[in-house]
Amino acid sequence: MTIEKHEDHCLQSCSNHTYVRKNWLGSIVFPFSALLRQSEFSDKIDVLERAQNFQKNCKAMFPDRRLITTVFNDEGIKTLVTRYIKALNPPQQFLDIFLHDSNATLDLIARFVSLIPFMPDTLDENDDGYDIWMTSERCISLAIGNKEEHAILLCNFFLYFGKKALVLLGTSMLEGRAAYVLTQETDEFLLWNPLTGQCHKQFDPFCPLQSVDCLFDDGNVWFNIQQNNTPMAVHFDYSKENFWKHLLPNDSQGTKAQSIQVTGFPLQMPYTDIQSVVDAVYQTGIHASEFPQTEFALAVYIHPYPNNILSVWVYLASLARHQ
Repeated sequence: MTIEKHEDHCLQSCSNHTYVRKNWLGSIVFPFSALLRQSEFSDKIDVLERAQNFQKNCKAMFPDRRLITTVFNDEGIKTLVTRYIKALNPPQQFLDIFLHDSNATLDLIARFVSLIPFMPDTLDENDDGYDIWMTSERCISLAIGNKEEHAILLCNFFLYFGKKALVLLGTSMLEGRAAYVLTQETDEFLLWNPLTGQCHKQFDPFCPLQSVDCLFDDGNVWFNIQQNNTPMAVHFDYSKENFWKHLLPNDSQGTKAQSIQVTGFPLQMPYTDIQSVVDAVYQTGIHASEFPQTEFALAVYIHPYPNNILSVWVYLASLARHQ
């Protein structure tokens, strides 16, 4: 702050003097989390506008087909659906089974997801753009989820095992609007219903799916622009621009938006000694993050049984915050 003094009563001269000194006038505090969210919102505003225009153009072509590009997360922030897709490890029991029978593991995981209670949407069937989706972690912790949250959870589990998986939105003769998981095998495509755990081949006449309207993974959203959108007639090669209209340009695959999922899982083991528990935690590899901003959470629960027998539960979670 600069202070200018216009009068000086000194005997030798009469002149103006300027003094510079520091005066504390007050302060304003911005929460750090708010700054991060503002920065994140500024970074996404262009792609959110692109998503809105993409939605309008696609709906003008096929107004009856389902398309979701953005939803609101559980904090009320508009988010690209691609950010919900991330490879997530299922409970340890499935990992143990996978070592012996990988195909049986996928069936069991689909069955596990189908056992999570289904929560019907409260919005109108045509209000896809105003959906609120939970992360897979909250879906499991609350033991409830809507159709899309079930499909996202199953897709994320499949990705953990190296499967090529996408979420498929369409309509079903049994469920109305539906969310499936599409996996690509060596010579065929499979359609997984996350609400029942059933798997259908693309040309299965008993598959209840009636239409294939759009696909999305962690990098893009594709809208089906083929005239016939029944599963048997659809070409699932979404790299063909005459079959599928994509939201983001192909060269954007290397700059995927960071997933909003939280990586975490529980460990359960009998107690023998502390070192065995520590070794089990390190074997998960959850600590080996390449991002320096990663935050970790850990909780331990010990359940006692007769004769000094102890069951140890260790809950681990990691969250990477990116600028």
